[in-house]
Amino acid sequence: MNINTAQGDAIETLLRQMGASDVIKVQGLLYFMKFKLNDNVEISYSYNINTKNKYFLQRIKPYPLPQGVFSDEYEIVSFIKKDLEKFSTAIHSTNFNLFIDVNKKVNNITSEMEYLFLNHNVNSNELLRLDNELNDILQEIEFAKISSKKI
Repeated sequence: MNINTAQGDAIETLLRQMGASDVIKVQGLLYFMKFKLNDNVEISYSYNINTKNKYFLQRIKPYPLPQGVFSDEYEIVSFIKKDLEKFSTAIHSTNFNLFIDVNKKVNNITSEMEYLFLNHNVNSNELLRLDNELNDILQEIEFAKISSKKI
């Protein structure tokens, strides 16, 4: 018996004991791809096939971001090609490192918000204040789009 299969079976049993109504094993592979754009910048992705035979793609580096569901490998390759072209252009910007840092903070906000809400009894005034602050940030992003030249 394969060790991974035994571990998978053990996890499935634990999930069912916790109340999972459905655990589906997908026969397929999980793929990871890495692209080195220069000595300092690596772009990496992963994709897997979901239960509807669609391909879920996620960028892992330089910051994690789900990219969506695609019909086949060709769509994934097309998306990655365009994405890499955009990053190849972006790395020449003097603001590239700041851009990466800002995106990492945005990802951190998601984790921190989840931790806050699931582990603390946050009052509605605090959540409304955070919501307003995030709306301000979204407005700043829209302003930056309008006031910046498109590449």
